[in-house]
Amino acid sequence: MSFVKSNISDWDDAYKSILRWKVKLTKELLPVLQKDNSGRIVYIESASVKQPIENLVLSNSLRLAVVGFVKTLSNEVGHTGITMNIIAPGYHNTAAMDRLFANKSETLKISKEEAKQNFENEILTGHMGDPNDLASLACWLLSPYSKYITGQTISVDGGLIKSVFS
Repeated sequence: MSFVKSNISDWDDAYKSILRWKVKLTKELLPVLQKDNSGRIVYIESASVKQPIENLVLSNSLRLAVVGFVKTLSNEVGHTGITMNIIAPGYHNTAAMDRLFANKSETLKISKEEAKQNFENEILTGHMGDPNDLASLACWLLSPYSKYITGQTISVDGGLIKSVFS
């Protein structure tokens, strides 16, 4: 959705579905982790936190709020052995992408297959990601092997993000 087409109730709904529940869950989970002076929290957001995606103003905006929240909280709790990180997936073969294909197809008056190809053309590897690639990073970030990684936003995007700081 573009900013022009959005209304305040869309923003309220997006706040609840993207940011608010994560803050609430973290408020409930953090005391448990603090008792043990250890733990891992991994949030899955979107590559849009590093490079906005066209016509996703609500997601682009509020996912950046999650990044600010996680970075700030990781600074507050890092000395306790609790790590907090974000995975920023690019385009993967998921139902969420099907919605983007449909939207692009309708907007550009092209087939869904052509819309999918448009997305894949943006990716350096030339194809959508496999959700298992994302899962393997999540498993590692949740393991003891990642104890020295915190406050980071890590892209799994096949080269979609063009920034040198991706």
